[in-house]
This record gives sequence, C-alpha cells and structure tokens, in this order.
Amino acid sequence: MLSWIFSFWSPSLSRDVTVEPDPKPIIHEPSRHRSLELLRDLVELGGGGAWPPIATYENSWPSVLQPYHWVSRIMEPLLPVEEPSLDCARNREIIDSFRARMRFELAQRINTSEVDQALEEWETHDTRSFQSAWLGFFACISFLRHAYRWGTIPIVSAAQSEVSVVFPAELELPWRVLQRHFGISSPSGCLTSICYSNLTAGADHVQYSATIGMGDLHRSTEFSNTKFVIDIESMMLPVYTLFAKAIAYMDAENPDAARDALHTANDLLRTTLKFFFNTMVERTLSPKVWMAYVQGFQGWALDNTDGSSGAQTLIFRTLDSFLGIKPWPTLEQERLHVPEVQRNWLNYLRTYDIRSVAKGREYVQVTAELDSLVKQLRLWRMGHMRRMQVYESVHRPERKTMTAGISVVDAPDEEQMILRLKTELGKRLAQTV
Repeated sequence: MLSWIFSFWSPSLSRDVTVEPDPKPIIHEPSRHRSLELLRDLVELGGGGAWPPIATYENSWPSVLQPYHWVSRIMEPLLPVEEPSLDCARNREIIDSFRARMRFELAQRINTSEVDQALEEWETHDTRSFQSAWLGFFACISFLRHAYRWGTIPIVSAAQSEVSVVFPAELELPWRVLQRHFGISSPSGCLTSICYSNLTAGADHVQYSATIGMGDLHRSTEFSNTKFVIDIESMMLPVYTLFAKAIAYMDAENPDAARDALHTANDLLRTTLKFFFNTMVERTLSPKVWMAYVQGFQGWALDNTDGSSGAQTLIFRTLDSFLGIKPWPTLEQERLHVPEVQRNWLNYLRTYDIRSVAKGREYVQVTAELDSLVKQLRLWRMGHMRRMQVYESVHRPERKTMTAGISVVDAPDEEQMILRLKTELGKRLAQTV
C-alpha cells in the first residue's frame, strides 16, 4: 500500500546530516503526497524554483516597469544620514522634501496607464516561468514604499507620529497587483519582499539598500542581516523536506521511516539553530546600526499595521505549525504579511497535526523525536529572550521606542519596552510545549 512513497527514500538518509539544500529533488519528486506537493509549490510558486527565493531584477521585468528600478537608484543615497536631527520641525522638512523628490521622479518616469496594462498582461503568464521576476519587482516596490513611508533613515518620531500617509498613485497601482499576486493584504513590505527577495544572485550585496553612502559598518550590518535570514532558510529546506516526508510515512503507516526522517530533522535543526546564535552577534550585526538602519526601515507603524519582522520567518512558523504550537503573530496577521503559498504549507501542517496522530497511534519513537524538536525550539526561545535585549534596548533619541514587528511600543523608555517584550516572549515560551 502506497509503496510509491518509499521509492525515493534512502535508508542512509536517516543518519546523514549533510543533506544539501538543493531544490531540484523537491521539484522533481515523484511522490504525489499532499505534503510534498505543497512543499513543491513553495519552491516553484513561492521561490521562483528555489527556496529561499531567487529574485531577478530590472532586466527581467516588462520594459515599462523598469523605471521603478532607476527611481530606487536615485532615491537610495538620499535616504540615510549619519546623524539624525533631534528637531521635529527640521525632520518634518527632510521627510517632506524626500517625498516630494520621489513623487517628482515617479511622475517623470512612470506612465501609470502603461504600467496597468503591462501588469495585467504579466499576470496572464505562467507564474512558474516568471516568479523570480515578480519577486524582484516585489522587492523594488517594497523598498520604494518603505522609503516613502519614512522619508529619512534612521527613522524619526515625526514620521512615527503620522496617522496616515497618502502614497503616490505610481506606488499604489503596482502594490495592489503585488498584493493579489502574492496573496497578502498588508500595505507594508514583508520579510519575503524586504529580505528573501533582496539579495543579488551572487549573494554579494543587497539589491535595494537603506545604507547607500554610509560606512562599512552600516553596509555590512544591513547585508549580514539579509544574508543571515536567507542562509537560515537555505539550511532549513532539507528540514522542511523531512517534515513533509515524515507526514507521508505516517499516512503510509510506516512509523520507523517517519522516526528516521524526524531524527535527521532534529540533527539538521540543531545545526541551524547553532548557526543562528553564532551569527547573531555584535561582530556580525552591530546592535546600534541594526536598530537604526535595519529594524527601523523594515517597520511600518501606520494604519494599525506592523512591518516586516523575524516573526514572519518561515523557519519558526513552520516549526510552530508542524509541532501544533499556537501561531504568533496571529493567523490574521499572518494573512497580512505571509504570502499565500507559504500559508498553504503552514496551514496543511497545522491541520495534519502530526503530534496528535503519533500519540493517537501510540508511535512512541515518533513522539520522542517530535518532543525533541519541541525541546530545541524551547531552548532557542529561551536564548533568544536574552539575545534580543542587546539589540532592542539600544537608545535612539530621534525616535519613539519601536520594534518592526509590533510597531510603536507604548513604553516611556527602552527599559520598559524590553520588559514588555520579555513578557510577550515569556508567553510564547510557555506555549512552546
């Protein structure tokens, strides 16, 4: 019964922790099990044939969309400053001037009627063939929207205090199409557009940058943050594959194969989480620069909507979904920021609920491997509670206390903000059982 599921399984894989993060076996996987089909969709439809995604940029877009890239290039060096002003009136002038310049450049270079027609035609083409180009365009428009939203980097309280911002039609039109294409509803960029899709094919620089003209520390921190997030996903692709296979084995009533898949997943996850903590250190990611030039830019804090945050990473949303742990941010927030193809994968894992299946069938060894995954996730969250304090507690006098994921925090200073964040993370830790 279901013997085809096992045709691709090598017994040696169960103890081999050097699995390569190559998407080709997933794309050409013969299994038609739903778990593997959704993982295949994640790679093909969500990542342009790879995971993490591979984006392509202006030369792969319809010609009438290419001027957006050049507007980004014009605006990039005008965005960051070394020392932000503490004068709100002066900052208001800076923000208004930046936005006026962007409106001018967009009006000069973008024909909205032609853009509308080009996007309508582009949507009719096979997504699998053009998804990398869509991802690159997603990154470009996200950058322009975040740049317009803040008007200067580091972000300042004058921008944070705004209750609404009217965006140029040249940015609203493509964004509506991008929302529809990727299945999101947020007015802000998300981790997929700001990080996953914003590293060049050679992985040597960020494509759309908020630190142009700044020093090496600024540039390296922005680059390292983006590459760090992408490297984590690259390391996790084999784990996602093993999760999908474990479910297929469970449905084939082969607990030994499921146990072996999960054992390997535990080994790979251990390596990935070690990499996480070895990389998220001050020599790689400067807390002062990260707070001002990365976290701030990726935030949104407008129209009751948050920006991009680490809570949107697929690694932790997959672990929570697979292990039956309550999602955070909520499913409502997930629909705002997480593309539909990623949500389809996550929702399947939640619905299947492998821990309940294993316990119900009394697969003791499978349950033990799943419990080991939970233990690893708990240990990571305990460590992250300590590590994040170094980054989130940096004093920035030009701005209100804020995180990218929960926007402006109702706290008088960084110490009180950290206490609130620790409380939230403590709740999350308590749910990780």
